[in-house]
Amino acid sequence: MQATALEEPVSTVSYDVGLPEAGLGWQKVGPLFERYSIVLEGLIDDRWVEAYRRISSISPNFSRFRLDPLSARVSFTCRATDGPVEVMSVLKILGGMLDRVNREASRPPESLDGRQRPNRAAPRQPETKLSRSR
Repeated sequence: MQATALEEPVSTVSYDVGLPEAGLGWQKVGPLFERYSIVLEGLIDDRWVEAYRRISSISPNFSRFRLDPLSARVSFTCRATDGPVEVMSVLKILGGMLDRVNREASRPPESLDGRQRPNRAAPRQPETKLSRSR
């Protein structure tokens, strides 16, 4: 009887999380800042959230965005003196970041972050000792 390796099925999900056409929330946060928030559209699961955290940690432009995974809401702050053009440019940065997170989260597990998935090889057969004759 020969043991064969059981292949663990790899589920590839194609993520397409994005910004809605409308629905930007606004809140005054003191005299100098305003907080904006927007609910994301698309599948947000643990794998996507982990990819989001990795991507948001690599750039100061990305680290300004705060994700609440339970509500699928991203928030960010701007200066109170920033106008609509500045806010729209921040949303454009967020959109680019979401595209990057989607690509990262959609990769097969073995290619995420340069890490390899453990090899599920067949169990090794016990070694046998060979007797040598002189």
